[in-house]
Amino acid sequence: MVNENSQDEGQNIIEEVPHHALPAWWWLASTAYPLLAGTLGPMASAFSICSLSEEWSMEFEAGNGQIRGIGDPDWVIVVNAISLGCAILSNFVLLWSMARRIAFAVAQPIIIIGWYTSSLLLTCLLCIFAASKVQSRSDSGRRRWLTGAYYYAAFAAGLYFVLSSLLLITVYGAYRGHYSREFRLTTSQRSLMLQTILFLIYLLGGAAVYARIEGWRYLDAVYWADFTLLTIGIGDFAPKTHEGRGLLFPYAVGGILILGLIVGSIRAQMLEKGRQKMAETVTERTRRFLVREAVSDHRHLRDVIPRLQPERDESDRDRQRREFQFMRRVRQIATLERKWISLATSLAVWMMLWFLGAIAFWLPGQNEKLTYFEALYFAYTTLFTIGYGDFRATSDWERSFFVFWTLLAVPTVTLLIANVGDTVVRTIRDVTIYLGELTILPGDKPIRELIKDITRLSWKERFLSEAVADKKPDEEDVEEAAAAATTAAENGDQDDQGEEEERNAIEADEHKKEESARARGDVTAETIHHHHYLLFREVRRMMDYATRNLHKEFDYQEWEYFLNLIAGAGDETEGEAYPKWDWTGHKSPLLGHKTEVQWLLEALTEALERELRKASRGYHSPEQSESDS
Repeated sequence: MVNENSQDEGQNIIEEVPHHALPAWWWLASTAYPLLAGTLGPMASAFSICSLSEEWSMEFEAGNGQIRGIGDPDWVIVVNAISLGCAILSNFVLLWSMARRIAFAVAQPIIIIGWYTSSLLLTCLLCIFAASKVQSRSDSGRRRWLTGAYYYAAFAAGLYFVLSSLLLITVYGAYRGHYSREFRLTTSQRSLMLQTILFLIYLLGGAAVYARIEGWRYLDAVYWADFTLLTIGIGDFAPKTHEGRGLLFPYAVGGILILGLIVGSIRAQMLEKGRQKMAETVTERTRRFLVREAVSDHRHLRDVIPRLQPERDESDRDRQRREFQFMRRVRQIATLERKWISLATSLAVWMMLWFLGAIAFWLPGQNEKLTYFEALYFAYTTLFTIGYGDFRATSDWERSFFVFWTLLAVPTVTLLIANVGDTVVRTIRDVTIYLGELTILPGDKPIRELIKDITRLSWKERFLSEAVADKKPDEEDVEEAAAAATTAAENGDQDDQGEEEERNAIEADEHKKEESARARGDVTAETIHHHHYLLFREVRRMMDYATRNLHKEFDYQEWEYFLNLIAGAGDETEGEAYPKWDWTGHKSPLLGHKTEVQWLLEALTEALERELRKASRGYHSPEQSESDS
């Protein structure tokens, strides 16, 4: 055994491994709101460009049956251009700030004031034009209406205002000290913003090319490019020239590839990070509720652990075991709740998008009056990119709203499909496998045992076992991962093989030093080198789990061994020494988004680095002393 000071130091190292878990509200302000600003800000600027591309109003003369655009006054174009310039400047400053090239305190006022200015200027123009349309209704023989450019300006103004308000919340939370006064977005999160900008440039640029080739109005070409790249395929606009049809081959493929990158980034950043934060929040609330109830009632934690009978004389070790078992169950419940809460949230957002979109297509129809059911049908086939084409967006309002609405639908539908796959599809898969084992695909268990299992387990235990199944790989996953690792080694992955040989050599060297110290009777050196050997071995083991992406869960005896090892009492036996650990505390390894393998890999690595630094400073073996002399 190492001395007690080493154990105390090791315990301090364990306690310093924090879980930086912000409350959900401030996590949204620090991460989600800047990410939304970075992705929707360029979309708002793209809509501003669309608002500058055409006149804001058109006129129909009943006498000659002609439709002509009414030129906007020069001052309107100038104000609109100034609004776009302020917005683009804000977008660039936001990107530079997220890349940490401009200080947070300098960038935020520029971004917020710039977007608020853009919103205010566009709002004033929108009000003036809306009033002019009302006055023009009394003109005899003429009918005037607002074009899609007007509605694009309205969407841009609304987005600028909303994003500025969200960033105000971000700034407030930073200056209140809830998180750092700089953006902590990762490289992949910034990549999502760049991919969004690239997609919008691709869409608007392609629309400009097709407007010239096919002779379309530019905003009609934007509408066509939108439903083409999103693979909806309404069909009311289609290329008629050989140039347009030939150019479609590379244009559609390129747009779909960029869209695929965006969908993948949304899944990786919005879905996974949101799941992690939701799991942290649910688990932390459950923990706090439990501890608060136990303290207020002056009861021990064991009294509120389900299905565990309290004992009269319980040691600290037994108490920790009970706390561990309870927190493991809390984490399983939190995982299950997170799945279904995510599904309910994404489904609610999608249904809101569906119903509100149907209302937008139903109310303002100018050329074709839809019933609300027909609008629901059209919105549904559009959201899932079915695109029959039997109903279409016919008015300027409908087409401009269609572009805005379908772009918002991309992340919404992505999250919904992912959450459905994580819950409903998984349940259907499990039921299918179970029915197959009962009928034409018998498994290892007899049919009688399968029937007993389904009648013996309660619904809660079935759901909890499903939550555990998400964390523990089955034997097939382990075998496949092991086979893949073996195949990679046989194929000559020289870099990985060299690193593996180096780790094995260091581990073997520590083992050799341990045996040498034992042979000469140096108990202290033997204990130290044995501790180093165990740390090297367990770090290599955790790295193997992490490399194969195995979300393994360890039982309490294993955790006790690991904590002893990290604390400095590295002994193979389940000894008397064990670190005092509060499994229900806010630093518990069973809280937060890290897997048990990730937590142990970090903690074991830190312990190994600490031990090697301490050995290099304060301990020299007899062989080292002789060589130094």
